[in-house]
Amino acid sequence: MCDSGVLNRGVATEAMTVAAVGQDITQRLGDFALPAMIAPEIARVLSRQITFLKLEPDARLTEEELCAQFGVSRSPVREAFRMLEADGLVVRAARRGVRVAPMSREDLDEVYTCRVGLEGLAAAEAARAADEDSLAHLAERLTDMQKALDSHDIERFFDRNVAMTQAIHTASGNATLMRIIVGIDKQALRYRYLAHLKTQEMLDLSIEGQREVIAAIAAHKPLLARRRAERLIRRAHGVIARSLAEAYPRPAKAQA
Repeated sequence: MCDSGVLNRGVATEAMTVAAVGQDITQRLGDFALPAMIAPEIARVLSRQITFLKLEPDARLTEEELCAQFGVSRSPVREAFRMLEADGLVVRAARRGVRVAPMSREDLDEVYTCRVGLEGLAAAEAARAADEDSLAHLAERLTDMQKALDSHDIERFFDRNVAMTQAIHTASGNATLMRIIVGIDKQALRYRYLAHLKTQEMLDLSIEGQREVIAAIAAHKPLLARRRAERLIRRAHGVIARSLAEAYPRPAKAQA
């Protein structure tokens, strides 16, 4: 578990890069442009730390520590908080400040209710629209996943799996769908990673499920691609729910 209010070493390391970028921007554009340019990078670093559970649910994030770690003023940190809050990754509460959003079965169920329909639609659209270049790219992403699985590198496999999903979205050619789905994806990532970390079942399910979806897309069968994608998401939902219950069990209810 992360100590409340203390940033992970990985955040501190990446913060050095953010600070260096900030100094370069200051030299070229002046302080006026700094918050707008640096805030997304701070949000990206924190988002990745949240996704990979380096910053765990309910961990407290303070402006003072983040300013010191990233070498910036409060303005870009506050903007980064707003970005992360919009993505559902942090929450604000009176007298509790900004904290990493909790992970719960209720939140998981809401996210995956959305993912089932959206991922199914993306796969169907990809089956209709994918050209030879898109199909070659999907095949490469599938190969990347297999290589990461063979090397037993869970974090790399997770990254390749996420890239595979994003490649399907891109292959759909539906810009509106991609804009809608990106927010749901951000909320789903840490749930997905938790299951990748906890169980081999998730790894096996992901590679086999993606392989089946890609085969349907390559055959240009939209209905089959949709069914396979929806089945993959539903099965993943079940695996993640079990991993979540194991990692973050609900407190027992008091006896009456």
